[in-house]
Amino acid sequence: MSLLLQANHKECREENMTVREEMKKLTGIFFNHRQVSVQKAIYRATNIPLTYSSRGFVFVPAHSNSYKFLKPQNVLKEMDPNDENIYMSHLADKYFDRPKEPEFDICMADFASEYDIVSVKKSIRNPRTPIIRLQTLNFAVKKRCNRNAIIRYPYFNRETDRENYFENLLSLYLPIRSEVFDTRQQCVRKVKDIVHENQRKYEAHVKETGETESLFNELSLNMKDNEWAEIVANKEKNNIWSREVEEEDNPNLNVIHKSKKKNTFIDLKQTYFTTDETRPLLESMNKEQQEIFYHVREWCINRLHNPDAEHLRLFTTGGTGT
Repeated sequence: MSLLLQANHKECREENMTVREEMKKLTGIFFNHRQVSVQKAIYRATNIPLTYSSRGFVFVPAHSNSYKFLKPQNVLKEMDPNDENIYMSHLADKYFDRPKEPEFDICMADFASEYDIVSVKKSIRNPRTPIIRLQTLNFAVKKRCNRNAIIRYPYFNRETDRENYFENLLSLYLPIRSEVFDTRQQCVRKVKDIVHENQRKYEAHVKETGETESLFNELSLNMKDNEWAEIVANKEKNNIWSREVEEEDNPNLNVIHKSKKKNTFIDLKQTYFTTDETRPLLESMNKEQQEIFYHVREWCINRLHNPDAEHLRLFTTGGTGT
């Protein structure tokens, strides 16, 4: 990029351009060109794909209030102003307009995953699977040759939005063309079995995820805002205490006995050691000495943060060096 700008700058000087014209030309070069690596240039020159996926995915607008796109502006201008058919057809519309053959008595999830939608105007030479046209729309369906596509669909919370959740569930996993049932009880049982059977194809761990979601929602509703604030405050307080303990020097009480005439007193002085000085002393202790040292140190830390901590009671016995 720098070499290109320098070459154009030199060219502008030779042509005696004004500063405004030169800046305008350099700005156009800067915005219309970019610098890429040699590897990326080779990829683009040879049309090698930068990304590759073995599985495709498709979004299923199963809910009745899903998104819709308007038709192009030139098509809308030619339509009748009173015509309400102003939206383009999406996957749900193509599913409802699918052929009447028995093989298409499937749910919307299977239709989106197993079949690919192609335009009628598109000519495909020697298709590996038959192309079947829809009933009214200018589209056709073709069964996927390799792997089925991964479906994505709107998500609704079962606890807080039950109506939309079950509507989306029925739209996804219940075939529209199904047998007519005699009684309402048989119909409900049959619908439930069909939905669960189709749902297990795409949601293998639906039971575990449902239980986890219900537990999370229950805990979220029961927990108050001030409890979250208390948790955060205590966490910050513990972090401050931990930093203080890590940064402090390990004190050692040196007891010096002094006698003055007949009165005897004890003068307590604190001698501070750095961490580098303390570590060799700790390493020189045996197992029993280290246990006593860390027991006393833990009591000191607890007493520092809790004045009502229980008094230290320690009994040691042994020979010289205990």
